[in-house]
Amino acid sequence: MDEYVIDVIINGQSDSLKTWCSSVYSAVDSMVGMDMVEDIKTITRTLDGKIWDVKDMDIDYLRNLKENIDDTVLSDAFKTLEDLINDTTHW
Repeated sequence: MDEYVIDVIINGQSDSLKTWCSSVYSAVDSMVGMDMVEDIKTITRTLDGKIWDVKDMDIDYLRNLKENIDDTVLSDAFKTLEDLINDTTHW
């Protein structure tokens, strides 16, 4: 897991939050899951200083998409992935 520093807007003010995730996508997802985060501006991976400028990201749209994900479909997908990972047929 990598550390990410995320520049956000909370209560109309700039702030920085820190999270540890396996990817930049997971970092965005963790911010989308926090109702207090009004906007995401940049994401920095502290390991190498890589910066993603996401100031045009529509966080409300992402929240709406996330609300419409059927949890059973998601968990079934992970079971399928687990089966693939554990398949030793071709090893």
